[in-house]
Amino acid sequence: MAFGGKGFTGMLKERMEVCQKLWNAGIKAEFSYKLKPKLPQQFKAAEQGAIPFGIILGEEELAAGKCRIKEMGLPDGHPEKEGVEVTLDTLVTELQARLARKQDGVVTSLAQQLQGTAV
Repeated sequence: MAFGGKGFTGMLKERMEVCQKLWNAGIKAEFSYKLKPKLPQQFKAAEQGAIPFGIILGEEELAAGKCRIKEMGLPDGHPEKEGVEVTLDTLVTELQARLARKQDGVVTSLAQQLQGTAV
């Protein structure tokens, strides 16, 4: 996901580079192929596709070598609702850790629901 102010170019090259970095690490990822995607439509597509995390590239963050990891579906008021800023160098390891925690949470939740169920 990308956004910017006046003169926004869409950062297609940068979005492709981030996606390639995630693919190289074995993380399933995709990006909007539109030249200048609108942020609300990107969020809507992510929610409809049940995407667990979005990587947000802003012009200022990118200039500082940073991006945001946003967990989709967090409730209003959650401390990470707007995402967590990470460096591009640590993006892969941070996202892998968050994906693992999310998967562990799902497994734990299922185990609790099934506890006491006769098979």
